[in-house]
Amino acid sequence: MRWWSSLITIGREGLHVQRAFAAPSAVARAVLAVLLATVLGLLLDHPVAGAMASVGAFICSIGTLLSPLRHPVVNALGMAAAFSAMAVLGALVHGTTWLFLLLLAAAAFAAGLWRTLGVAPGIRACLTLIGLMITAELAPDVHGGLVIAGWIATGSGLVVVVQLLPPYGPRFAAQRRALAALYRSLAEASVTADSAAFVRSAPFTAARQALELLPQFSRPPAAALFGLLGEAERIRRALQTERLTVPAGAAAGSRQALGAVAQVLGDIARTVASGREHRTPDGVWTHLESWAAVAPGRGPHDLAARLRPAEQLALRSTDDRLGDALEPHSEVPGLYAGTPAAARSARRVRAQLRAQSPIFRHAVRLAVGVVVAEVIGRSIGGWGGLGISAHGFWVALTTMLVLFPEYGHTVARAWGRAAGAVLGGLLAAVLSLPHWSPVGLAVASVVLAAASFVTLRTGQLMLNLWLTAWIVFLIHDVGGLPGPTAWARAADTVIGAALAVLIFLVWPTWSTRRLPGLLAEWLRVQDRLLPELLTGYADVKASDPAAIDELRARSRQVREQLEAAVKQSHAEPAQHHSPWSTAQLEYIGVQVSTAAGCVTLLREHLPRTLQDTVPELAELADPVHEHLAALARAAAGAESVVPGALRSVFDSFTARSGLPAELSDGSGSTATNRAVALSSATVDAVEALTATIASRQRPRRHASA
Repeated sequence: MRWWSSLITIGREGLHVQRAFAAPSAVARAVLAVLLATVLGLLLDHPVAGAMASVGAFICSIGTLLSPLRHPVVNALGMAAAFSAMAVLGALVHGTTWLFLLLLAAAAFAAGLWRTLGVAPGIRACLTLIGLMITAELAPDVHGGLVIAGWIATGSGLVVVVQLLPPYGPRFAAQRRALAALYRSLAEASVTADSAAFVRSAPFTAARQALELLPQFSRPPAAALFGLLGEAERIRRALQTERLTVPAGAAAGSRQALGAVAQVLGDIARTVASGREHRTPDGVWTHLESWAAVAPGRGPHDLAARLRPAEQLALRSTDDRLGDALEPHSEVPGLYAGTPAAARSARRVRAQLRAQSPIFRHAVRLAVGVVVAEVIGRSIGGWGGLGISAHGFWVALTTMLVLFPEYGHTVARAWGRAAGAVLGGLLAAVLSLPHWSPVGLAVASVVLAAASFVTLRTGQLMLNLWLTAWIVFLIHDVGGLPGPTAWARAADTVIGAALAVLIFLVWPTWSTRRLPGLLAEWLRVQDRLLPELLTGYADVKASDPAAIDELRARSRQVREQLEAAVKQSHAEPAQHHSPWSTAQLEYIGVQVSTAAGCVTLLREHLPRTLQDTVPELAELADPVHEHLAALARAAAGAESVVPGALRSVFDSFTARSGLPAELSDGSGSTATNRAVALSSATVDAVEALTATIASRQRPRRHASA
């Protein structure tokens, strides 16, 4: 994709309005907080107090509406404390420009690193910096800044108070949403023909992260939810085992039964999400039991057996008291025991403190960009009297909120935010033409704030349309002229958005150029993992489960980074530097997921008894190791690789060892048939990946950027 076409294509995406909204109860609480702050200003007959309290309520409410994974009270309290503290710091450095810019750069760098914890935490961290800029720039002096900070803290405190009001909804709402989405994804995967869909890790990662956020004292009551994650892991493996090992003659009956499986999983998702029972009809269970009884092999029986515990855990999750009686699920004991959230977050942030890290580069861009934007905003001079003279607040704010670690998101947000600010400025200018009484201005500002909350998740265009109009009316309420304010806000936003894109391009992070290195790193993990698994079939406990699980965890992390990079690369103008085409990158993503699923199943079915051992498979460990090592070097551009070599070795091995080359109809050893089928599927997945890697266009090493 060329530069100009990239900007236009991403621009269209940035202007797209999504049909996504926050929960009505959460929006209602946010509106109530702004309303209370506005009423406070009217009762005190103090427009500045009302405006600053409204700002505190508005910003902290935005923080509570952003993909809440923690309890709303916790989110509100954290936002209120951080935003108020930043407002106090801004007041203390008022009048000392060099100190303010230094503090702004340090805080922006920290906010950029905080993006390690997720998109929403990163945005919340940036929102807290607004408090620093407000009091440092707009306060008349230090004392006046502290007074403004006090009103901001008052508005922020109102957000905490309204979170305590009913309705409350089910306990652990965020964790329930994540687990419900996970079970819905399993239901969809069970009826799709694409076996790679079974091994998608994104819903599992989201559920795991949501559960990790629970404090230790909340985990016993949530034991059923932890158990549901463990059962989901087992169901995913059982689904894929059934798909890979089912004989061709039984495929039709299997498809019908999998529809019943999808219904059970959907009912579990509804039970978990709502906290109310949604039982599956007995007829569905009867159909599944009949299928398991007559189907060849143990795959259908194992799958049906996995569904019952999941349903029971979902039903138990509807009663908070029953969780205390549950033991930690064997699939997630480490997650249940957990590491304190602060220590875990600190470890993740420290891991990004290296120059090659995309998050570190984002943090540097953010720190430099915000300071440069602040200086440029102050140098503009208030647009000839139309704006706020000698203040760079809106330019810096826009640059900070537009800059993302990825090119696509940065450009899309720049288009959407700039267009929304221009349209919002026009709307505010028109609405400001009539004469407004103080009460009328207060009502209008609350309505516009409510529109901003409702459209928060629809995209930058609609959000900034209403946000700009709200800011204009807020400043109008304290005596500012609405027309000039609307113009200055829109112009500063356009400049800040353009500056954010320019700063990204000066020191970019191209996902396209990171792909060969990420793929090579994932293959190096498989180079250690797969031989260990194959050797594990030689005897009971021949492999080290802890070492295998550690490698699998590392494999999952790298694979998620690889999948994200593939997705981000599609929008990049640097795509012509990639050794693979867009279609080939998609194939690589699918092939990596398929291979990862096969590895998971090999781990699942490691022999537990002597009858389950297949010692012949250990002979494959060395050829697989050699092939994967060569494939990792080929992915990095160091050498070429020939497709078909590993398949030829496997076919020769099965012919020589007497193992079945094809899946039998159920005769012979079930464990042997299954092990050979999984090994063959793994070889097929690796060979498919080999063919795609071998088609790379430029046989040279690509340095990460």
